[in-house]
Amino acid sequence: MQSANLFDWYAQMRKNNPVYFDKSWGCWNVFTYELSLQVLRNPQTFSSSVGEQMFSSSVGENAEGGYLGGSLILMDPPKHTLFRSLVNKSFSARAVQALEPRIEQIANSLLSNLEGEFDFVESFAVPLPVMVIAELLGVSPEDRALFKYLTDSIVGTGGSEDFESAQKKLAEYFLNVIEQRRKQPKRDLISELLASQVEGRTLSQAELLGFVILLLIAGNETTTNLLGNAVYALFENRESLRKLRSNMDELLPLTIEEVLRYYSPVQLLPHRFAKVDTTLGGQKISAGEQIAVWIGSANRDEAKFAQADKFVIERKPNEHIAFGAGPHMCLGAPLARLEAKVALRAFLTSFREVEVLQDKAQKIQGGIIYGFKRLPVEVKRA
Repeated sequence: MQSANLFDWYAQMRKNNPVYFDKSWGCWNVFTYELSLQVLRNPQTFSSSVGEQMFSSSVGENAEGGYLGGSLILMDPPKHTLFRSLVNKSFSARAVQALEPRIEQIANSLLSNLEGEFDFVESFAVPLPVMVIAELLGVSPEDRALFKYLTDSIVGTGGSEDFESAQKKLAEYFLNVIEQRRKQPKRDLISELLASQVEGRTLSQAELLGFVILLLIAGNETTTNLLGNAVYALFENRESLRKLRSNMDELLPLTIEEVLRYYSPVQLLPHRFAKVDTTLGGQKISAGEQIAVWIGSANRDEAKFAQADKFVIERKPNEHIAFGAGPHMCLGAPLARLEAKVALRAFLTSFREVEVLQDKAQKIQGGIIYGFKRLPVEVKRA
């Protein structure tokens, strides 16, 4: 389901079935803003950790539960709070701000050879965030094509690997890097994680893999789609683009927030499980049942947002939940926002005219991610 049909479906579900049990999926689905917040902010009732069995596998004898078994997304507080604290400092607003000159350098380098017609996704929106997160982790940016291929396969937005095979190949790649860092630590996140301790012990191999694979996936997928969605939304709304160009300093941060709300890169958070029998939106949910939160629908909820189906770059306040909410609110949100600000400013100042070639654009298929597989543009330099 794509574009207008998707958002029309959201509106129907919010009105008629705000909490709906899908028998074919065996899962409850939540569509409104307030009910979504209830699920995301209440880990005592709606757990993330029950989903560990969905990711079980092994890499060698020390994998201890699989490639994503040690991931933050499958933990509840207080364990989640403890493990997240290991990387909070690296992704704080202050730490991220220090990356701005390097992100700007990457953006300008990528744009320097672009002219005429090119695929915005392939040429700019993909390589920029992959290069940034690769440098943070301490892995080779030259392997970005491999990273993108495997992370796309894992989240279901592309690639020809199945979920299990893609995880395995990423795990094997990072196991080699981890072993190198054990012998020769560097100033990167992998080395920091190797030196970290929780409850008086170092991280297990599964926990290390869970961290680095999650950081790689989250560190590129969201920003790539945020950038593509921003260019498309501005092309759809030419008056908004004109306003933005005339007042970039004030309106660019607000525009990014509105893109996150209007075309949320992540539409669906599928992995919550009821820890106890509970009631949500008048529906009785039994312990152990799965709950999926449609944040793309929550961000279009007319009960929360005035003119919810309009793209309004001056919208303020804009309390969207594109990065989630509660203890699992996206760790990399400050980095994604900074990358988007730097990248869009560089793109719009480099080119005085931008046309999206709609007939050649290709949207990502599937319900979790909203974005473009291909977004050809034609530009003229400023």
